[in-house]
Amino acid sequence: MTPSSNKHATNAAGELEYCDPLDGVGLQFPDAAASAAESVWVEPPGKPRKFVRIQPEFHADPDHVGLFSSFAQDTIVSPPPFVATVRNARVVGFRTILTESGLFFNDDSIQGRSARGQFLKELAMPYPFNELTGMRPLGTTGRFTLDIGKRRVQRVRGTVVVLSSAEPSNYGSWLFRVLPKFQARERFLPKRRLRYLVWCGHSTFQEYLQLLGVSEDRIIHQDPENVIYQIERAIIPSMRNNQAFLDPESVTLFAGMRETLGCRQKKGMRIYVSRVAQTQNGHSRAMLNEPDLVAKLVEMGFRIVDPESLSAARQISVFSSAEMVVGPSGSGMFNVVFCHPGTKVIDIESEPHWIHAHRSLFASCGLRYGIFAGSTLDRDYREHHKPWRVNIQALISQIEKWS
Repeated sequence: MTPSSNKHATNAAGELEYCDPLDGVGLQFPDAAASAAESVWVEPPGKPRKFVRIQPEFHADPDHVGLFSSFAQDTIVSPPPFVATVRNARVVGFRTILTESGLFFNDDSIQGRSARGQFLKELAMPYPFNELTGMRPLGTTGRFTLDIGKRRVQRVRGTVVVLSSAEPSNYGSWLFRVLPKFQARERFLPKRRLRYLVWCGHSTFQEYLQLLGVSEDRIIHQDPENVIYQIERAIIPSMRNNQAFLDPESVTLFAGMRETLGCRQKKGMRIYVSRVAQTQNGHSRAMLNEPDLVAKLVEMGFRIVDPESLSAARQISVFSSAEMVVGPSGSGMFNVVFCHPGTKVIDIESEPHWIHAHRSLFASCGLRYGIFAGSTLDRDYREHHKPWRVNIQALISQIEKWS
């Protein structure tokens, strides 16, 4: 990786310059670069990948909320996956890697002047946009300095795979951003007993790692708020699915977990993914009439599922058994990655902000999906996560029509 200016001057001044991992890369196997301070291997053919995102089978808006315009089949473009290796790397915040030569990057490739400009602009903003990096902007665009603050530096010897990514505590994000990075391990380092730096604040996350063969003694529990990690040799697999559209390799990973821990579809098995517990715990995105909906669905033979109360293995088993999954959008619905292709999914949306990622996930998993709009108490969507209601009778009718 090479910056656009003199890296020695940058280092001497204590400045940091962004460098996209795919700029000036070396096409080489990761271990072949063991003697190099910084190197990047790009998965062949090394070009942007294009995926077709099918449209939903229906878009129901019974209360004329107008969250979305009509949906059409379109194309998702993602950068090629890469694996970077950096000696004496510092990991700051959620996923930012600092090199000895004064460069920084993360697990994504940000191509295009507009996208890169927006990324650097957000990095200069307060939390959550700066991802707890502690980086402060300098006068020149794209230049930063690091404010360590009260964080301590933890030095880690040996080789460590950095699984860190954006939104580390969000379950849905963890599923589509972190777990697919194991494709890099399976492909390039299958027999190496490696250690992993990863945010594991929920026990379910640790369970998934164990299911993939990572024992507790090989996990370095990332604490991005309080610790900067100085790693002797860091291996950084890229985020394979930066728009939540699972690539074929990620689909294969989840299918393998389904085959090992899941089951066949059960005839007539319909599940509802409940958010009642989150509402009771004070989450602002509360479906106010969800108890009434749950009562109706129970009468129809639905199984009510609270994913947070289930182990990782049990979530895989339950979702793999379903012929139909219904639920309000949220992390729990991301468990459809364990459903069999062709499973019917009714996604109940109450806000316009995340439909792109949700559609991408459903389409990439080969699911038959439909979008059903709920209604917030007001229509000012500048504020995220607000109370809302669903038209229960219209939803029941849609379920019966589609069953």
